Amino acid sequence: MFNYKTIEEMAEKWGVTTRHIQNLCRTGKIESAVKRAGAWFIPSDAPSPVKNTKIDDRPFMFVGTKKKIFYSAIRLFTERGYENVSLNDIADTIGIRQSAIYNHFKSKQEILDTIYDFYHYYQISNRPGPEELEALLETGSIFDIITKGFIYQFEEGVIEQMLDIAKIVFQRASTDAKAKELFQDLILNEAIVFVEDGLGKAVDAGRFAPFDTRSMSILINCIRLYTLIWLLVGPPPGILAKQVEDEYKLYALIANLITDLKPPLL
Repeated sequence: MFNYKTIEEMAEKWGVTTRHIQNLCRTGKIESAVKRAGAWFIPSDAPSPVKNTKIDDRPFMFVGTKKKIFYSAIRLFTERGYENVSLNDIADTIGIRQSAIYNHFKSKQEILDTIYDFYHYYQISNRPGPEELEALLETGSIFDIITKGFIYQFEEGVIEQMLDIAKIVFQRASTDAKAKELFQDLILNEAIVFVEDGLGKAVDAGRFAPFDTRSMSILINCIRLYTLIWLLVGPPPGILAKQVEDEYKLYALIANLITDLKPPLL
């Protein structure tokens, strides 16, 4: 077994928690992992399956015509559906020739793939960072940890694009393999793992009494998905404000279910 590493060793190599690696093994995300005597082992040369680490570069800072093409495509795909939009439609919207698009994107499919990559990038890079989360786990209230530690802080102007792309992902999840992967792995599974990791760290540090962090993480994510769906369908005036109010009431109920062993400093 000299070619295999423990999950602790691979977690350090990939820069995530052992809890995250355990979840990936348990859900079959690391196909080469084997379980022996109740412990997981992973080949030392296995490629990283981790999708929730921060990305250091900024590959989507488009400018000029490419930026216009990209954002116009997002809007048109959202309004009309991907199949009902042509490159010529995109070109007409921003006042250029269709041939000019090929200076920036090879095809309509490449534009769509870039839109998916944009969504993945901002979902991951706008999560609270490790230092920010660690400080919150140390001094924040349970309610603050739930509402601030696991909420994405999108840059100004990005939230609108993220909601539009979420609509595209939801529309295409049943027919488009990449949209399905985004929905299953990022919107559902990764979001749950991210919260589970944070709650698990609080338990491991002795901040919270042990509890079922997996089930609690699923519950928190379901609450947020419910609000997201309201945003995507365009709720009538007043409904969204009421939903957000109800969402935070549910977080308060969840906070009451968690035993805080080390109340934060006031």
